Amino acid sequence: MKHTSKRAGRTKVSNRKDTGKADCASNKSCSPYKLPPSGRLIFPAWDGPAVTKDVVAKYKEFAAAGMTHNMTAFRDRKEARIGLDAAAKAGVGILTRYWPHSPTVSPAEMARHFKNHPALAGYILQDEPTISEFPALLARTKEVLANDADPNKAVCVNLLPNYAGNAMIELKPYQKYEDYVFKFLSEIPVNILSYDHYPLQRFAPGAYWYENLLVGQRAANMAGIPLWSFICCCGMDLFPDPTMATLRVQAYNNLAMGAVGIEHFLYRACGGRVAPYDRGGNRTYVYDLVKQLNRELAAQAAVFVGSKTWYAPRWTGPGTPEGYKPFEPEGIIRSLATGGKCALINLLRKDKHRFLVIVNQDFLQPMPLSIRWDPQTRLGRVGRDGSVAMLNRPNLDTDVEPGDAAILMWMDQGE
Repeated sequence: MKHTSKRAGRTKVSNRKDTGKADCASNKSCSPYKLPPSGRLIFPAWDGPAVTKDVVAKYKEFAAAGMTHNMTAFRDRKEARIGLDAAAKAGVGILTRYWPHSPTVSPAEMARHFKNHPALAGYILQDEPTISEFPALLARTKEVLANDADPNKAVCVNLLPNYAGNAMIELKPYQKYEDYVFKFLSEIPVNILSYDHYPLQRFAPGAYWYENLLVGQRAANMAGIPLWSFICCCGMDLFPDPTMATLRVQAYNNLAMGAVGIEHFLYRACGGRVAPYDRGGNRTYVYDLVKQLNRELAAQAAVFVGSKTWYAPRWTGPGTPEGYKPFEPEGIIRSLATGGKCALINLLRKDKHRFLVIVNQDFLQPMPLSIRWDPQTRLGRVGRDGSVAMLNRPNLDTDVEPGDAAILMWMDQGE
């Protein structure tokens, strides 16, 4: 089951320029910061290339868009072999999916026959299970693991979002959404936590999204497993048609909250208005947006992969969501203002590297950002290409584009 939200309007980009200038371009003696070594972000897509006569070409286009895995099901073993071989030629992994509503090769059968295939990267064992389905899900998971115990393969179940409600999830009225998530993690032996949430309403993300982000972050941290979260890259029902801003606001919120996998829902249009591929198998404008987004995020992977949260995420601007604290300057940060607009703020750490991630929650308008810091600490700003531009003054005054993030970096001096 997938869920609906309200349509968004167009984005508007400001022409305001930064007053915190970079000095390394003109100073040959400058030694700019560089992002540390890092693993990669994962970019799976639901319903990626289908097995058609041009399947190899479609997988190469899929890879060119930055997609790393196709979350799909096959009708039979012959089709599975063709799909796996095509994916391998493009350097793409297959996450084979359990799909009970049509005759498909089960994950357990895929494990028995194709576990040694280089393109088989793991198993999606169910989408949006309710609590009463946990016993059958456990049996399915054990059957897959009995046939393929490779710890490098993904073993994943996509959970319901919190706005599905207690009745659908099968929680008692007094229980909380996190009870569902932790019960699942205590009973089903997965090595990735995944849930879908489609947050965008007409003018702003829905408030339930932030609670879901918090629960996902805490649960993944406690279980010691990676977190994968969704971005909606298609227009359907009341969801807005994708823009660069709607994609960015979803991706950066997920990443700032600890996600290392960004699941694209969905790649091929199926009853909706627009997706990266239409129902005729043709690329749309969304393909180019997704390709640009994935390129940017992949270049910034070192900010997020392997980083840990220094403190609980904070919030600035009106309407702090439940569970978040308002941002208050601390450490090297002297002041931070967003012109009365909402921003999610998180401080990430990786060894001696510190990253302050500030995400504009408005996907329609830019956000003014003014930040001041200790003049004894040098800061750089992480660009979309992964470069770090040094800032020559202890302040930054800029506009953050709709749905975008400003990422500042410095080196720990024993704060």
